[in-house]
Amino acid sequence: MCISFAVIGYLFGSIIFGAIISKITKKDIRNSGSKNIGGTNVSRILGMPIGILVSVLDALKGYLAVIICWVIFRYTVFNWLTPNTSIHLYPIIYIAGVFAVVGHCWPLLFLIILFKNKFDFQKAKTKSGGKGVSTTGGILFAISPWLGLIAFGTFVCVVIITRYVSLSSMICMFIPVFMIFIPTLQYIYLFDNSLLYTGQYSPNISTQIILMMMMLCNSSIIIVRHKTNIVRLLQHKEKRIF
Repeated sequence: MCISFAVIGYLFGSIIFGAIISKITKKDIRNSGSKNIGGTNVSRILGMPIGILVSVLDALKGYLAVIICWVIFRYTVFNWLTPNTSIHLYPIIYIAGVFAVVGHCWPLLFLIILFKNKFDFQKAKTKSGGKGVSTTGGILFAISPWLGLIAFGTFVCVVIITRYVSLSSMICMFIPVFMIFIPTLQYIYLFDNSLLYTGQYSPNISTQIILMMMMLCNSSIIIVRHKTNIVRLLQHKEKRIF
């Protein structure tokens, strides 16, 4: 089951909407601006509306990966075991979220080229994906709308104050990780949705820690993908959005 969720998440993540838009518009996004295929660079090359569209689609694939795995979990594991046992296994659905981010950053085509060229990362790099921010945002909304809104609100505030998209992206993905322990937020987690799970359930501390660790994995991937941005920020060479 865990492997199935990982595969589902990875395949969803491997749909690179920036590359699709690049093909449709016949604009080579990978060789323009920051050369990244994510929504920020698409905004610079093709305009803000198309950049926002790419970001929303990238978020949607992370959201759907988790939702689909929850439905699979709800009608398989949940029915096979007793509710008290199966509901505590629900964090395995977020494996799909972690791998959706992995797939977004290093999609299937990247792996194919990497293996075909005997692990030549320079050749495979031309087919790498984005930095995982929007996809992680979609996953946060799947965990709890509050966490998603907190991340989005943090992003907007930091962008307005600093005008750095990269810095805002990194900060907004780390803050919600530790807010998962706020009791009020647990009442609108996905698994408390009466459409999917009829019953009263409040996660215990071990469940919350597992969720936090998975969210930290996503945030760590984002930091790794922003390493060049971090260097430019430290050198005061990072471009501001306005």
